[in-house]
Amino acid sequence: MVGLQILKRQRQVDARVVENFRSIPVANINDCMFRMAAGGARLRPMHSSGGLVGPALTIKTRPGDNLMIHKALDMALPGDAVDVEACTRAGAWIV
Repeated sequence: MVGLQILKRQRQVDARVVENFRSIPVANINDCMFRMAAGGARLRPMHSSGGLVGPALTIKTRPGDNLMIHKALDMALPGDAVDVEACTRAGAWIV
């Protein structure tokens, strides 16, 4: 199907599960997920402390097209991680 697609949330990740993942290095988690989930070596934090862990809202869009990013930010709940893939660039925020 071509065009925009917004999927409704089917489930919410329990806060205890998120806390359990907070202390595990992302490389270890990625290895357990068949190396298909990590953001890549170029992904870097934009802050000096803390980590990025939480249920993810994922967005795939073209560079310069931010409509779905705004929609995801409207849908995000406190503690959610918003992950954006825009062809050549990727980014993530925690809301």
